Amino acid sequence: MSDPSTFMLNSITDMQLTADGQYLLIHGNQPTAALHRSVLNDLLVALPNAIEHADRVIHNNQEMGFALHCQGWEVGRLNGMEMVVIRFRLSGSAGLSFSLPAEQIPYLLQALGGAASATAAPADPRAKDVTLQ
Repeated sequence: MSDPSTFMLNSITDMQLTADGQYLLIHGNQPTAALHRSVLNDLLVALPNAIEHADRVIHNNQEMGFALHCQGWEVGRLNGMEMVVIRFRLSGSAGLSFSLPAEQIPYLLQALGGAASATAAPADPRAKDVTLQ
């Protein structure tokens, strides 16, 4: 992975948005990388997948899963929409929100109840190491 247009970023010392909010500047052990805001959603999807895949390769364990640590959560609706928004607060006060149709909430509650129950067997064998807050 060393072609002339690729640079290796092994550490991040600081991140900031430009004043106009158009770019995320990533400072580290290489020249500053500037990511346009239009690619941030794609990056958000790619990073957890890359972390999980890398851990599976490094540990030679194809069943290994990945979960972000959550410090808190909120549930609500935006502007009277039919979608329910669930927002998780991650370390460093970062927020990550998901929306889902309101009619799926009973199924979500059922799944959470099953996972939180001390007597319920995990639906997924990898879930035994996951705790809910």
